Amino acid sequence: MRARRTWKAVGAKHHYSSIGQLQLDLAAFNRCIDVLEKADANPQDIEVLTAHALTLAEQIDEVRWSNPAKALGWLLGNETSEPAARKVSGAG
Repeated sequence: MRARRTWKAVGAKHHYSSIGQLQLDLAAFNRCIDVLEKADANPQDIEVLTAHALTLAEQIDEVRWSNPAKALGWLLGNETSEPAARKVSGAG
């Protein structure tokens, strides 16, 4: 397993590349979790991977919200492009 990375949002280019890499890492963890769940693997192994996936999700949020103006733009862009998401959250 790879060592945990520390991400710093220095510039816009680094900001987006770190989010992109974190999202790729998160997707990989989620695929592994899915495979293990389907294979009826040891629940403790799944729990460990789930904890790592949650940590990655938190890191994505930290990087994304390190620049509140850009984060708000990203959030509003996703909100307008996915109107069904509003209904699920109960805000519509």
